[in-house]
Amino acid sequence: MEFYYTENSRYTYFRNGFTLIEMLIALLLITTMIAWLTPSVQALGHHSVLNSEVSRLRSAFALARHTAISQRMKVTVCPASPSFTACSHTWGNALLIIKGDTEKGIHPENIVRIFPEQIGAYTTYSRGWQRISYNALGHASGYNGSFDICATREEGKRLVLSQLGRLRVESAPIGC
Repeated sequence: MEFYYTENSRYTYFRNGFTLIEMLIALLLITTMIAWLTPSVQALGHHSVLNSEVSRLRSAFALARHTAISQRMKVTVCPASPSFTACSHTWGNALLIIKGDTEKGIHPENIVRIFPEQIGAYTTYSRGWQRISYNALGHASGYNGSFDICATREEGKRLVLSQLGRLRVESAPIGC
């Protein structure tokens, strides 16, 4: 405490800081705000994971289709095994864009690009194929189907692959 001399009284002191009641009210307000914002932040994280996985798949398929058309050759998209030497069935793994086919194995010189896996998203392909191939015209004939993308919530997104090799997002959310 600091004491000051004034003319009206002998000594006057000034306090610095908060009272206990002021501190409790501030803590109550902070706690209320955190409780109110937590669901919104969690929903934002969920939508971010879904949108990131949608973007990853769309980019991978667009690159594969463009490469097939521009280089006039067969191009394959597949989820990678941990060693990047074969395709797996788990579409949430890293995605490989490969020149040619993958039936005889994957050679490193044929890999065009690797799209890293998205943590927190679970992606399934309705047809169950472990690869999708584009011909020189950019068509994915025989591989049309849908990809269901889910994260930690009840709602997910569906991507639909057409016979022409184009990928679109369905407007209605799906149940996970």
